[in-house]
Amino acid sequence: MSDAKWLIFKYAELLMRVMSKSKKYCSECGEEVSEGTDFCTSCGARLLDEAVPVREGGERSYVEHLTVGFNIAVSQPMVFVPAVLSGVISWALTSATLGYVGVMAAVLSIIGSIIGFVLNFASIDMSRDAYQNKTLDLVESVNYVTGRAVEFFIASIVGGLMSVTIILIPAVLLMFVVMVVDETGIGDAVSKSIEVLQADIRDVLLILLVSIIGSFVIGFVPLFSGLLNSALNVVVGLAFIDIYINYKQR
Repeated sequence: MSDAKWLIFKYAELLMRVMSKSKKYCSECGEEVSEGTDFCTSCGARLLDEAVPVREGGERSYVEHLTVGFNIAVSQPMVFVPAVLSGVISWALTSATLGYVGVMAAVLSIIGSIIGFVLNFASIDMSRDAYQNKTLDLVESVNYVTGRAVEFFIASIVGGLMSVTIILIPAVLLMFVVMVVDETGIGDAVSKSIEVLQADIRDVLLILLVSIIGSFVIGFVPLFSGLLNSALNVVVGLAFIDIYINYKQR
């Protein structure tokens, strides 16, 4: 079996596991709940549209983290807007630069980078709000990012330097999540991301593997591969948020 066929097979196998039916449990206390229940009868926590299965002891697997991200995204599709909008604008500006050279092309490229930077962090903010079952507001998320623009810009530089080592790329992704979820600074976010990575490195790496395989498979989809990849990144981002929240609860 070729590498491409093997990757597609493993991705399909994972999707089947994610979508397979099982008993449903409260994401807060782990008690089994009935279908269609809005609140857990044990702890009173508000349930997602589809409660998720958990391991004994309350610790979720990478499949369950992805299931949480998928369920939240499907129940609140507004969460896809920043990522999809970023992809559309990036495509539009890239197409526009084909007709220009020199200064104009450079200006359009810079504008695209700035918009992409803001919308990428806005996507994390909206994902956090979706995870906490808050009302999603793109303008509010963009204002939040612009209010912390310098801090996020420095974090992006730090993240770029960390990513050079390759093995720290998962820590960089977690660092951005921690900065938004905890409203904390870069130093604290780096420290916490390393702690989470040490505790849940298997699940983090497997979720990244799913993301890579998913992007590979989506690449074969004509016309809409960019938008589908943006949607996949949102689900993966929500899975990382769930990893961090689950880690804090433990």
